[in-house]
Amino acid sequence: MCSPAIIEQVKKRISRRNALAGLGAAGATAASGCLPGAKAKNKGWGSKPEEQVSFSRVVDLSHTLHPEFPAWFEAGVEVTTRGKRTFVPPAIVEVKPVFEWEPDKVNLNQVTYWEHVGTHMDAPAHFSEGSTVDEIPVEDLVLPLVVVDIKARAAKDPLALLNIEDLRAWEDEHGPIPDRACVAMNSGWDKHVGSPRYKSLDEEGKHRQPAFHIDAIEYLMEARKVVAIAVDTFSFDNQHSPGSDVHYRWLGDERWGLENVNNLDEVPAKGATIVVGQPSIKGGSGGPNRTMALV
Repeated sequence: MCSPAIIEQVKKRISRRNALAGLGAAGATAASGCLPGAKAKNKGWGSKPEEQVSFSRVVDLSHTLHPEFPAWFEAGVEVTTRGKRTFVPPAIVEVKPVFEWEPDKVNLNQVTYWEHVGTHMDAPAHFSEGSTVDEIPVEDLVLPLVVVDIKARAAKDPLALLNIEDLRAWEDEHGPIPDRACVAMNSGWDKHVGSPRYKSLDEEGKHRQPAFHIDAIEYLMEARKVVAIAVDTFSFDNQHSPGSDVHYRWLGDERWGLENVNNLDEVPAKGATIVVGQPSIKGGSGGPNRTMALV
């Protein structure tokens, strides 16, 4: 069951959803019909993965997580939450040896990290009362990969949005978005990880990065059977949606996504299969993972 806050978010989108439903009607028929209502928790998306997946190479879509990897916060610097709670963040990831080769002749570490750092999953539970990472069906972690390129626009505007026009242009060239796909935004932002460009802070110190337009999200939900989205930036949202509209809408409908993905230039716009090696931690709202594309 959704919380009152999420129900209210959905109500606010009703008129927009109705308008968008017609926009994808023709293509939706070719793509096996429009998406039905929100799925029951932990039920999956009703279709099995492709029976045969052939590939000639594997592309690593993950960044290596380390203490200096860019994050929303800095270790040791006090943060105030939306609820006006203040806290001091620890290191985003810390590896402490428990046993070492000398003198133990075995290595064993204790690893602690924040869930939403590095290349990671946002499970429905991150922004709703939905499924946690351990409740996502494993067949929903192997999906056709769709890559939508907005690099040219993002190079000029750190707040560029992947919009409906981008999706329609992709479909004009490649056909309808496949059922059960993961739709990834390629803004070229992964190339900036080691520089201040990745955060692109404005004069108020707020992050700027390309993201999804809420209308594109509505299209993927109402006119296509899309399971997941992915971005090569910090977030599905940016300053154009300060209320985290995409997070609440997408995750609140029992879907999931990936943030800070890498190497999307190395996979084709269509035809690859994404495999998400997400640790199954009971109660987790997300977490770092090893994601790859079979090309």
